[in-house]
Amino acid sequence: MNTLKVIKAGNGDSLLMRFLGDDSTYKNILIDGGNKKSEYRKYLKSEIIEIQNNKEYIDLLVITHTDQDHVKGIQYLLEDEDIDKSIIKNVWFNNFFSSYFVESNDISYIESCKIQNLLESYQIPRNNKIIADDLEEFVFFGAKITILSPYMSDLQQLISKNELDISTEGNDYRFSIRELVTNNSRIFVDKSEDLDQTLENRVSIAFLFEINDTSILFLGDANPDIIVNSIRKLLVKKNQDVLVVDYVKLSHHASHRSISLEMTKLISSNQYIVSSNRLKSNLPNKLSFAKILNRKNKGLIKDHFYFNYSDEEVPNDKRLNFSAEEMAEFGFEYNNPNYKNGYLIKHE
Repeated sequence: MNTLKVIKAGNGDSLLMRFLGDDSTYKNILIDGGNKKSEYRKYLKSEIIEIQNNKEYIDLLVITHTDQDHVKGIQYLLEDEDIDKSIIKNVWFNNFFSSYFVESNDISYIESCKIQNLLESYQIPRNNKIIADDLEEFVFFGAKITILSPYMSDLQQLISKNELDISTEGNDYRFSIRELVTNNSRIFVDKSEDLDQTLENRVSIAFLFEINDTSILFLGDANPDIIVNSIRKLLVKKNQDVLVVDYVKLSHHASHRSISLEMTKLISSNQYIVSSNRLKSNLPNKLSFAKILNRKNKGLIKDHFYFNYSDEEVPNDKRLNFSAEEMAEFGFEYNNPNYKNGYLIKHE
């Protein structure tokens, strides 16, 4: 049985994929580590200790990009004396040197350099050039991983420039899905969207993971235009009209600027994963769900949204407030965490 754990990681990401490899042993892929030390100690660390006790490995560690909410937990892991670092067999991490970051004392960059030094000190093998220019495919113990982001041009641009853009807009949780659709005719009628173009998210690693009959889109914090471009190329390669996948881990904690209407046309799925404790940048945006639920290819199948934090775990003003009426009207379910460390998805 394959499992995907959406681990509580503060306002960041941390996902753990476990699957039976073609050598008849279980493989683990860890994607990012969140950013709060308390969350690392309480949730992610116990998962790593379990892997260690089972005499398994982190066969692949993916650090999608250098934002604090993705890398900090990995730093805690590498500095933790209780963790045997030899269980980490390979790392994907597009780190680089930039004089801009050094001179500006950019926190995320400084911490990513710490991680790089720790990886080198423990002699952990690392691939530091994961790019999507040629839709590179990796065969990984029977699984196939297709890289969808980033492009080399964006990585090169980020080396010399930084454009931090942390959303500070208020949350939209007091509105219903119907109100969001009605009040945003610019998006839903005129098809004019304000999408994320920040370089730090354009360089996020995103990929399609396929094993047997299971397929998952891990979108990191990736830019929607890049994902659309890569999926279009992939569909031509596959001779298909839409990309059918079992699960989509929504980009950038389900920010509406990271989900485009064009993306919703090209991806066919009814299961969506949201990683966020909602305490920073008002993410996820409720408008994101309106975009997904109003997509052209939705049909009559009920959509499922999986969360690693429940409404009961966040302040009242951070609750999404989905009503039973709108869930019935738009055909979706809100799924709260179902195990101690977040949300557990099992797939035969």
